Amino acid sequence: MLGPADSQTGRIGRESAVITPMEITLERAVSTPDPDAEKRARVARRLGQRRDQKVSGRPRIWRSRIVAWLVWLYAAGVLVAWGLLLGGGDRWWFPTVMLYSPRWIYALPLIVLVPTALLWRRRMLWVLTAVALIVGGPIMGFCAPWTGWAASDESTIRTLTCNVQTDHVDREALARLIEETRPDIVALQECDPDYRPTWPPGWHTYRAGGLLLASRYPIRNVQIRLLRHPPQRWPRVSAIYCIVETPQRPVHFCNLHLRSPRWGLMEVLDRRSVVDASRSPALLAEIDYRRREAQEIKEWIDGLSPSVVIAGDFNMPTDSTIYRDTWAAYANAFSQVGWGFGYTKWSPLFGFHYGSRIDHVLTGAGWRAVNCRVGPEVSSDHRPLIADLSWTGPSDAP
Repeated sequence: MLGPADSQTGRIGRESAVITPMEITLERAVSTPDPDAEKRARVARRLGQRRDQKVSGRPRIWRSRIVAWLVWLYAAGVLVAWGLLLGGGDRWWFPTVMLYSPRWIYALPLIVLVPTALLWRRRMLWVLTAVALIVGGPIMGFCAPWTGWAASDESTIRTLTCNVQTDHVDREALARLIEETRPDIVALQECDPDYRPTWPPGWHTYRAGGLLLASRYPIRNVQIRLLRHPPQRWPRVSAIYCIVETPQRPVHFCNLHLRSPRWGLMEVLDRRSVVDASRSPALLAEIDYRRREAQEIKEWIDGLSPSVVIAGDFNMPTDSTIYRDTWAAYANAFSQVGWGFGYTKWSPLFGFHYGSRIDHVLTGAGWRAVNCRVGPEVSSDHRPLIADLSWTGPSDAP
C-alpha cells in the first residue's frame, strides 16, 4: 500500500513523462533531415570556390591584358616605322635618318615580348611571329630566292664591285679575292690616284677620278659622267660607261658611285639631343642633290643602252624613295637571287657596327641574274658584291 509520499512521487513522475505536441514537433524538426540542406551546402561551397578563384585569378587576367596591349602597341609601332621608311625615306628628313640608322633596333622588343607572351598570353605569339617577319623581311631587308637559284644553260659573266676606301683596303686580300673568284669585270670606287692594284696578266683597265674599271677583255667606247649637284669647281666623276668585248657578246657596263647622304645626316645628328630638327634643311637640301644626280645619271645611261649592267656604290638601300623612283626599272641581282641580308656597308655606332645594303648590281633588258653574294672582308668599310649574269635576250642584240 502506497503512502502519501509514494503517491506524490508517482504523480510527479507521470507528469514529467508527459510530452506536449510542440515538443514532438521540435523533436521531429531536429531529427528529420532537410532534403534541400545538402544542395544548399554544395551551392555555397561552389560559390565560395568560384569567389576564391576569381580573386586569385585577377592578377593573371591583368597580366594577360597588359601583355596583349604591349604586343598590339609594338605591332602598331612596327607598321608605322615601316610606312615611314617606305614613304618618307630620302624624302623627309626624319624618315631619312631612320633609313640610314640600324634596323635591328626594331627587333629588340621581341627579346622581352616573346617569353612574356609565352608565359601569360600565348595567343599573342601569332601576332609576334607576323611582326618578326615584317621586321626581318621588309624592314631589315632579308632576301631569299624562293624559286631557288636560277639555272642557265647559257654562259655567264661574273662581275665584282667594291668601294675599296683606298686608305684602308687590304690590297693583298683584294688581289686574292680576284684570283679566287675570277671575275670578268671589276668595278672599284674611291680609288686614290696612287692606288695600283695587282691585276692578272693581260687585263685591261680604265681609270677616271676615283673610279677604276678592269676586265680580262678589251674595254672600248668609254664615257664618263661628272657630278653636277651641288655645283662644284672641280666636280668628281660619278660614273664610267663602256663596252666590254667578251667572247659571248659586247657587254654595256657602267661603274657608278653616287653621292653619299653622310654630309646631310651629320648636320642633323647631335650628341646631346640625338637629332636636331632645326638643322633639317641641310639634310633636305642633300636629299634634293642626290635625287637630281640619280635622275640625271639614269637618263644618261638610258640614252646609251637599254641592255646595260650597272654596278657600284649607290649609297642608298632599295627601300629609299630615290632608289624606287629612279632605279626600279632595273632588276636588282641580290634582291632576285641573293640569300640573307646582303649588307655591303658597315657603319660604326657607339663602338658597334651595323650593316646596310647600299652597293648593288643592276641589270637592264636581256640580262638575268644567276647568282649574287657578298664577298669576304677586304679591310674596307664596304664588302665586295659578286654577281653572275646570263644573257637571255636576242643573240643579235647590240
